[in-house]
Amino acid sequence: MSTDLQFEAETTPEPVEPEKLSTRREIKKISAMVKELVDQQERNSKQLTQVLRENINFQSQVRQGMYREIELLKEQQRGEQFTPLLKEIAAVCVEYRRLLGEENLSDNVRRTLQLMFDQLEDILADYGSELSISRVGEPRRPLLTKIINTIATGDPTLHNTVAKSRRPGVVRAGYPLYREYVDVFVYDESLAAAKSDQIRND
Repeated sequence: MSTDLQFEAETTPEPVEPEKLSTRREIKKISAMVKELVDQQERNSKQLTQVLRENINFQSQVRQGMYREIELLKEQQRGEQFTPLLKEIAAVCVEYRRLLGEENLSDNVRRTLQLMFDQLEDILADYGSELSISRVGEPRRPLLTKIINTIATGDPTLHNTVAKSRRPGVVRAGYPLYREYVDVFVYDESLAAAKSDQIRND
Protein backbone atom coordinates (compact mmCIF):
# COMPACT_ATOMS: atom_id res chain seq x y z
CA MET A 1 0.00 0.00 0.00
CA SER A 2 2.79 2.37 0.68
CA THR A 3 3.97 1.94 -2.90
CA ASP A 4 0.57 2.92 -4.30
CA LEU A 5 0.47 5.98 -2.15
CA GLN A 6 3.92 6.97 -3.31
CA PHE A 7 2.98 6.55 -6.99
CA GLU A 8 -0.17 8.56 -6.55
CA ALA A 9 1.77 11.29 -4.90
CA GLU A 10 4.24 11.46 -7.76
CA THR A 11 1.62 11.53 -10.58
CA THR A 12 -0.87 13.90 -9.06
CA PRO A 13 -0.40 17.39 -10.72
CA GLU A 14 0.30 20.28 -8.53
CA PRO A 15 -2.68 22.54 -8.08
CA VAL A 16 -2.39 25.81 -10.04
CA GLU A 17 -2.90 28.90 -8.07
CA PRO A 18 -5.81 31.09 -9.25
CA GLU A 19 -3.53 34.08 -9.78
CA LYS A 20 -1.16 32.16 -12.08
CA LEU A 21 -4.08 30.76 -14.08
CA SER A 22 -5.47 34.25 -14.59
CA THR A 23 -2.06 35.53 -15.65
CA ARG A 24 -1.70 32.79 -18.27
CA ARG A 25 -5.09 33.64 -19.69
CA GLU A 26 -4.14 37.31 -19.88
CA ILE A 27 -0.89 36.41 -21.64
CA LYS A 28 -2.73 34.29 -24.21
CA LYS A 29 -5.24 37.05 -24.73
CA ILE A 30 -2.53 39.65 -25.16
CA SER A 31 -0.61 37.36 -27.53
CA ALA A 32 -3.73 36.93 -29.66
CA MET A 33 -4.27 40.69 -29.71
CA VAL A 34 -0.66 41.30 -30.69
CA LYS A 35 -0.93 38.72 -33.49
CA GLU A 36 -4.12 40.37 -34.74
CA LEU A 37 -2.45 43.78 -34.63
CA VAL A 38 0.57 42.47 -36.57
CA ASP A 39 -1.69 40.88 -39.18
CA GLN A 40 -3.74 44.07 -39.48
CA GLN A 41 -0.55 46.10 -39.82
CA GLU A 42 0.63 43.86 -42.64
CA ARG A 43 -2.71 44.23 -44.41
CA ASN A 44 -2.57 47.99 -43.96
CA SER A 45 0.98 48.09 -45.28
CA LYS A 46 -0.04 46.16 -48.41
CA GLN A 47 -3.01 48.43 -48.97
CA LEU A 48 -0.84 51.52 -48.44
CA THR A 49 1.75 50.20 -50.89
CA GLN A 50 -0.95 49.57 -53.49
CA VAL A 51 -2.44 53.04 -52.98
CA LEU A 52 0.98 54.66 -53.29
CA ARG A 53 1.71 52.67 -56.44
CA GLU A 54 -1.60 53.69 -57.98
CA ASN A 55 -1.03 57.28 -56.91
CA ILE A 56 2.40 57.30 -58.53
CA ASN A 57 0.94 55.91 -61.75
CA PHE A 58 -1.84 58.49 -61.65
CA GLN A 59 0.60 61.34 -61.07
CA SER A 60 2.75 60.07 -63.93
CA GLN A 61 -0.26 60.02 -66.25
CA VAL A 62 -1.27 63.51 -65.11
CA ARG A 63 2.25 64.82 -65.69
CA GLN A 64 2.37 63.27 -69.15
CA GLY A 65 -1.01 64.76 -70.01
CA MET A 66 0.03 68.18 -68.70
CA TYR A 67 3.30 67.94 -70.61
CA ARG A 68 1.48 67.22 -73.87
CA GLU A 69 -0.93 70.10 -73.27
CA ILE A 70 1.93 72.47 -72.44
CA GLU A 71 3.83 71.46 -75.58
CA LEU A 72 0.70 71.95 -77.67
CA LEU A 73 0.13 75.35 -76.09
CA LYS A 74 3.74 76.30 -76.79
CA GLU A 75 3.35 75.32 -80.44
CA GLN A 76 0.17 77.37 -80.70
CA GLN A 77 1.82 80.34 -79.03
CA ARG A 78 4.82 80.07 -81.30
CA GLY A 79 2.56 80.09 -84.32
CA GLU A 80 0.56 83.08 -83.08
CA GLN A 81 3.71 84.92 -82.17
CA PHE A 82 5.05 84.54 -85.70
CA THR A 83 1.79 85.39 -87.49
CA PRO A 84 2.85 88.98 -88.35
CA LEU A 85 6.14 87.69 -89.73
CA LEU A 86 4.37 84.95 -91.69
CA LYS A 87 2.09 87.59 -93.22
CA GLU A 88 5.14 89.54 -94.39
CA ILE A 89 6.71 86.41 -95.85
CA ALA A 90 3.45 85.53 -97.61
CA ALA A 91 3.22 89.01 -99.12
CA VAL A 92 6.79 88.90 -100.43
CA CYS A 93 6.34 85.37 -101.74
CA VAL A 94 3.14 86.20 -103.65
CA GLU A 95 3.76 89.76 -104.81
CA TYR A 96 7.30 89.32 -106.07
CA ARG A 97 7.07 85.83 -107.56
CA ARG A 98 5.73 87.43 -110.72
CA LEU A 99 9.26 88.74 -111.27
CA LEU A 100 10.14 85.26 -112.47
CA GLY A 101 8.07 86.00 -115.55
CA GLU A 102 10.24 88.94 -116.57
CA GLU A 103 11.99 88.21 -119.86
CA ASN A 104 15.01 90.42 -119.21
CA LEU A 105 16.20 88.46 -116.13
CA SER A 106 19.50 86.67 -116.37
CA ASP A 107 19.60 82.96 -115.65
CA ASN A 108 21.57 83.48 -112.44
CA VAL A 109 19.10 86.05 -111.11
CA ARG A 110 16.18 83.83 -112.07
CA ARG A 111 17.70 80.83 -110.27
CA THR A 112 18.43 82.96 -107.21
CA LEU A 113 14.88 84.28 -107.08
CA GLN A 114 13.45 80.81 -107.60
CA LEU A 115 15.53 79.46 -104.71
CA MET A 116 14.48 82.33 -102.47
CA PHE A 117 10.78 81.85 -103.20
CA ASP A 118 11.08 78.11 -102.65
CA GLN A 119 12.66 78.74 -99.26
CA LEU A 120 9.92 81.21 -98.34
CA GLU A 121 7.27 78.68 -99.29
CA ASP A 122 9.04 76.04 -97.17
CA ILE A 123 8.92 78.39 -94.18
CA LEU A 124 5.21 78.98 -94.71
CA ALA A 125 4.62 75.23 -95.06
CA ASP A 126 6.48 74.54 -91.81
CA TYR A 127 3.88 76.66 -90.03
CA GLY A 128 0.92 74.99 -91.70
CA SER A 129 0.39 77.57 -94.44
CA GLU A 130 -0.50 76.85 -98.06
CA LEU A 131 -1.19 78.66 -101.31
CA SER A 132 -4.84 79.24 -102.16
CA ILE A 133 -5.91 79.57 -105.82
CA SER A 134 -9.62 79.70 -106.71
CA ARG A 135 -10.94 77.97 -109.79
CA VAL A 136 -13.03 79.84 -112.32
CA GLY A 137 -16.72 79.44 -111.60
CA GLU A 138 -16.43 78.46 -107.94
CA PRO A 139 -18.12 80.63 -105.30
CA ARG A 140 -15.98 83.46 -104.00
CA ARG A 141 -14.72 83.03 -100.44
CA PRO A 142 -15.07 86.50 -98.88
CA LEU A 143 -12.69 85.86 -95.99
CA LEU A 144 -9.90 84.62 -98.22
CA THR A 145 -10.27 86.80 -101.32
CA LYS A 146 -10.07 90.44 -102.35
CA ILE A 147 -12.10 91.63 -105.37
CA ILE A 148 -10.07 93.49 -107.98
CA ASN A 149 -12.59 93.68 -110.82
CA THR A 150 -16.24 92.80 -111.30
CA ILE A 151 -17.49 91.36 -114.56
CA ALA A 152 -21.14 91.75 -115.46
CA THR A 153 -22.99 88.63 -116.52
CA GLY A 154 -26.53 87.84 -117.57
CA ASP A 155 -26.29 84.36 -116.02
CA PRO A 156 -27.63 84.46 -112.44
CA THR A 157 -25.89 81.18 -111.61
CA LEU A 158 -22.51 82.89 -112.05
CA HIS A 159 -23.24 85.72 -109.62
CA ASN A 160 -20.47 86.14 -107.03
CA THR A 161 -18.35 83.39 -108.53
CA VAL A 162 -14.69 83.69 -109.49
CA ALA A 163 -14.06 84.89 -113.03
CA LYS A 164 -10.28 84.94 -112.69
CA SER A 165 -7.59 84.43 -110.04
CA ARG A 166 -5.11 87.27 -110.46
CA ARG A 167 -2.81 86.52 -107.55
CA PRO A 168 -2.78 83.50 -105.22
CA GLY A 169 -3.51 83.80 -101.54
CA VAL A 170 -1.84 82.19 -98.54
CA VAL A 171 -4.02 80.48 -95.93
CA ARG A 172 -3.13 79.14 -92.49
CA ALA A 173 -5.63 77.15 -90.41
CA GLY A 174 -8.51 78.59 -92.43
CA TYR A 175 -7.43 82.21 -92.00
CA PRO A 176 -5.68 84.36 -94.60
CA LEU A 177 -2.10 85.43 -94.25
CA TYR A 178 -2.45 87.02 -97.69
CA ARG A 179 -5.80 87.38 -99.44
CA GLU A 180 -6.14 86.10 -102.98
CA TYR A 181 -6.82 88.71 -105.70
CA VAL A 182 -9.77 87.75 -107.88
CA ASP A 183 -12.16 89.05 -110.50
CA VAL A 184 -15.79 88.21 -109.76
CA PHE A 185 -18.90 87.78 -111.86
CA VAL A 186 -21.82 90.07 -110.92
CA TYR A 187 -25.33 89.42 -112.20
CA ASP A 188 -26.78 92.21 -114.37
CA GLU A 189 -30.49 92.03 -115.14
CA SER A 190 -30.13 94.27 -118.20
CA LEU A 191 -27.74 91.79 -119.77
CA ALA A 192 -30.13 88.98 -118.99
CA ALA A 193 -33.00 90.92 -120.61
CA ALA A 194 -30.90 91.78 -123.67
CA LYS A 195 -29.95 88.15 -124.05
CA SER A 196 -33.60 87.13 -123.85
CA ASP A 197 -34.55 89.69 -126.54
CA GLN A 198 -31.79 88.42 -128.78
CA ILE A 199 -32.99 84.86 -128.37
CA ARG A 200 -36.55 85.88 -129.28
CA ASN A 201 -35.36 87.83 -132.33
CA ASP A 202 -33.32 84.91 -133.53
